[in-house]
Amino acid sequence: MTRVALFGSGFIQKIHAQAVLDHPQGELVAATNWREESLRKLGETFRIPRITTSWYDLVHADDIDAVVISTPNALHAEQAIACLHGGKHVLVEKPMAMTVAECDAIIAAARDSGKSLMVAHCWRFHPSVIEVRDVVARGELGEIVKTHGYGIHKEWGPSGWFTQRALAGGGALIDMGVHAIDTVRFVLGDPEPVRVCASIGTHYGTYDVDDDGILLISWSNGTNSVVESGWWQQHLGGLEADTELYGTKGYTRIFPSQEPSPDYEHAPQSMYSAQMAEFLNAIADGRQPSPSGEDGRIVMQVVESAYRSAKEV
Repeated sequence: MTRVALFGSGFIQKIHAQAVLDHPQGELVAATNWREESLRKLGETFRIPRITTSWYDLVHADDIDAVVISTPNALHAEQAIACLHGGKHVLVEKPMAMTVAECDAIIAAARDSGKSLMVAHCWRFHPSVIEVRDVVARGELGEIVKTHGYGIHKEWGPSGWFTQRALAGGGALIDMGVHAIDTVRFVLGDPEPVRVCASIGTHYGTYDVDDDGILLISWSNGTNSVVESGWWQQHLGGLEADTELYGTKGYTRIFPSQEPSPDYEHAPQSMYSAQMAEFLNAIADGRQPSPSGEDGRIVMQVVESAYRSAKEV
């Protein structure tokens, strides 16, 4: 069994907790968060035997093999590095960190410790995304000339730490845009970004982060990708992580329906359980999981370049 501790007790951690339980070799042994009430509820819901408001208590615990970090972005690097040096395998939520420099520090800690490091870019595990990746790999669309991806909330946006630059590092781009960035990179076969231009702004709230953005990414394989990010948008051009692909031999998109039926579940538990299975299986196999720390770093490289480009306009 792989004994797992949860860092954070928000909405996404409940999904990760269930994903651990869905794996035959996963065992929830501990959870930590500074918000005692939500932590207690998480512990009760999933029968987690040990809860603590001090995450430092878990870093060197001998009865923990791996951690899932789903805390505010500002804590990702500190917690991931400490846990890796403490001998723990790490699955860290997206975005991997606040900056590329922090990503590099996490990757170095994983390399030095020899432990597994995975970044939770969950859409790589959705069957529809995998299907389109395979279509591209088989050459059925020919050369992919351009793509259009979406990372948008319609008539809704988060609150709390998500809208505080000091804790999140950015707004809709670092929250939602990262889904579209990593998804298009995945379906294209993981090329490298060579140029990023962006227009990013704040139009729907008084917070100090962005809630609207348009990126143009040029990839090393010659494809150009448009990525939209946003909160509180009045129209949804595509579901979260949806990507349109325009090839010399054809066109497709990952999620064809922009207005799905009422019973449609866009981000099913099965997607997250498949992600967790990759993490836990990689630990058991003694290999590095995918997406790796390097994959998470490339997404943050695009994000940093986009914010820098927007300031230069």
